[in-house]
Amino acid sequence: MTGRLIKLGAKIILAVGLILVAAFFLFNSLIQKKIRQQFAELGPALRVTFSSIRIDMFASSVSLDSVSLTFTPYQTREQNSHHVYFSTASLRQVNFLKFLFNKKLVAKKFVLEDGRLQLDPFLLDKSDSAQSAALEQIEWPFKRLLIKNVQLKNAKAFLRSVGKDHLLVQGDANISGVAIDKPRASPTFTGLDLRLSDLDCALPCYQIQASKLILNSNERIAAIESLRVFSRNNLHGETIISSIKISGLDIALLTASHTLDAEEIVIGKSNLVIDQTGKSQSRTLPFDLRKIHVEVFRVENAAISYRDDVSKCTFSGSVSLQQLKIDKPFQKKNIHFTSLRGNLSGVDYSGKGYHRAEIKSVELDSKKIRIGQLKVIPQLSKYELGRRLRHQADWIQANVATIEIIKPDINQLLQQRLLAEKIVISDGKAYIFRDRRLPRLQKIIPLPVDYLKSLPFDLRISTVQLTRSAVAYEEYPQGGYGQTGILRIERISASMSPVINHPLATDPDHITMAVKGSIMGSGTAHGLVVMPFAKSKPYRIKGAIERLELTKLNSSSENLGKIRIKAGFLDYLSFDFTMTEQHSTGKIVGAYHRLIIQQLKKHTEEKNVADFASFMLRHLIIPLNKDKSLPERKRTGLVNYQRDPSRFVSHYFLQSLLMGVKKSFTLGFLLPK
Repeated sequence: MTGRLIKLGAKIILAVGLILVAAFFLFNSLIQKKIRQQFAELGPALRVTFSSIRIDMFASSVSLDSVSLTFTPYQTREQNSHHVYFSTASLRQVNFLKFLFNKKLVAKKFVLEDGRLQLDPFLLDKSDSAQSAALEQIEWPFKRLLIKNVQLKNAKAFLRSVGKDHLLVQGDANISGVAIDKPRASPTFTGLDLRLSDLDCALPCYQIQASKLILNSNERIAAIESLRVFSRNNLHGETIISSIKISGLDIALLTASHTLDAEEIVIGKSNLVIDQTGKSQSRTLPFDLRKIHVEVFRVENAAISYRDDVSKCTFSGSVSLQQLKIDKPFQKKNIHFTSLRGNLSGVDYSGKGYHRAEIKSVELDSKKIRIGQLKVIPQLSKYELGRRLRHQADWIQANVATIEIIKPDINQLLQQRLLAEKIVISDGKAYIFRDRRLPRLQKIIPLPVDYLKSLPFDLRISTVQLTRSAVAYEEYPQGGYGQTGILRIERISASMSPVINHPLATDPDHITMAVKGSIMGSGTAHGLVVMPFAKSKPYRIKGAIERLELTKLNSSSENLGKIRIKAGFLDYLSFDFTMTEQHSTGKIVGAYHRLIIQQLKKHTEEKNVADFASFMLRHLIIPLNKDKSLPERKRTGLVNYQRDPSRFVSHYFLQSLLMGVKKSFTLGFLLPK
C-alpha cells in the first residue's frame, strides 16, 4: 500500500513538473511573441529590431541583444533617419502579468549598454510638426510605465555625416523613478545622474563644447569643465570657461519649469569675447531659462572683451553677488541682488571719438566703488585731431588718481541710473588743447543743468567733490605770433550738491557749486554758483580773485590777446552777476596797484611793443593804481553781456567778467578786444 502511494505521488509530482515546465516554455514563448508583436506594431515611423531575446522567468528579466531603433518620420525620405543601437538592453524584475494583461510596464531596472545614437542633420535642422506627428502616431506597447532605475552605460551620440560621424557626447547616465502616467504623456523622473564627456553639439545659434559634464540630482550638484560657447556664424564672439560648479541645484525645478535655483554657482577662470558688430545681433541665450535664483554667484578671474559698431572695451576681474535674481526676459531692469563685491583691472575703453580711457583698478562692493588711476588718452596728436575733423575740437589728456563712489545703489547701475551718497574725485590733472585757426562748429551748447538733463541716464548724487586737481588749457590763436597761450588753474577744489538731472517735487530747486583754485600758481580764486533747475530762473555767480600776480598771465595774454602785462598786482576782483540763456547782468569790484600794460603790435610776427597804443593805455585808460583808497564806485564795472549760445559756459563767464572789468574804467571801451 505504501509503495503504491509513493509511486502515485511520484507520478503526480512528475506530471505537475511537466506541466510547470510546459507552462514555463509556453509563458516564455508567449512573452517573446508579445514583445515581437508589440515591436512590429509600433508604426511605420519607428522600427525596432534585435538579434535575440532571452527571458528568465525565475529572475523576472528580459534581455535583448543587438537592439536597433530607427526613426524615419518622412516616408518619402527614407535616407533621413535617426538611428539608435545598443549591444544589450535588459529589463530586470519585470512584472510580466501587468505587462501582458494591463499594458503596464513595471520593472526595477532597465540597463542599456554600449549605446550608439546617430542623429540625422537634415531632421535636426527641419524639426517641423511632421516629426512631432510621427512620434504621436507610434503605438507604444504599454499605457503606463514605471521603472525604478534606468542606466545607460558607455553611450555615445554622433551627428551623421558623409565622411566620419561627428561625436556629440559620450558617457553614462542613471535616471531614477522614470514614469509615464498615460499614453503619449511626457516622461517624468525623480533622480538624475549624468557623467558625460567630449560634449560638442550645435544649437540654432551656438556651438557648445565641454570636456566634462556632471549632473547629480541626489547630491544636487552640477559641474562643467573646459566649456566653450561660440556663435555658429562666427560673428558674435565666444566664451571659454575653465570650470563651472553649481551646488544646491534643484534639477527637478530646472527640467520642469526652466528655473535655475541653486545655493552657489562658481565660474572659474574664463575668457568672454562679445562681438556685437554688424546688423544681425543675437542676444538670445544658448539655452532656455525663465528665471534664475542663486544665493551666491561668483566669477573668478574673468577676462572680458566687448565690441560693437561704435565702441570697444576690455577688462579682467572677479565678482561675487549675493541673492542674485533674474527674471525673463533677461533685461537689465529684471536683474536684482542684495550685495556685491568684486574687482576689475586693466579696463580699456574706446568709443566713437578720438580718445580712449584706461582704468588701472576698480574695487567695488555695496558700500563703495573705488576707481584707481583713470586716464584719458588721445589717439591722435593735438594738431592731427583738428586736421582730421576739419574743425575746432578739444584735444584732452587727463589723469585722475582716485574716484570714490560712496554708498552706490549697484542694482540701479544696471538700469542706467547712478544713485549714490557721494562721489570724490582726487588728484586729477587735465590738459586741453584747441586750435583756433580751424573753423568752429556753430551748434547750440546748453547750459550745465540743461546738459545734465540731456544725459541718457539718471543721476542722483547728494554731493560730488573734486580735490587737489589742476587744469591746463592751451590754445593756438587764429592770428598771433605762431605761439600758443597757456592758462593753468592749480590746486582746484570744488563741490556740487545735489547732482540731479531729473528732479522731483521734493528735491531742492537748484544745484549749488563751490569752487576754489589758483590761477597760474598765484593767488586764489573762489566762487559760488547757484544753478536752478527751472529754465525761467537765472544762474547766480558770486566770488572773487585775490592776490594775483598779473604778470603770470602773460603766456596767454601775449600770444592770445597781444597784451603784455609789464607789472601789476591784483589785490582782489569780486564779481556778482546772473546769467540767463540770453545775457548776463551784474557787477564787478576790483582793486590793484602798479599795473602797467603794453599793447603789442598786431601785424608782425615778433612781439614788439606798439608805443603809441601802450602810451594811451598807461596814461589815459588804465591808471597805475586803483586800490581801496579810491571810492568803490570808481572801481566798479557793470556786467551786461549778450551770450553766444555756440560757446561753452566757461567762455560766457569769462566774457561777462571781462566786460565788467572794461566797464570799471572810464575809457574802458577803448581797451582792445
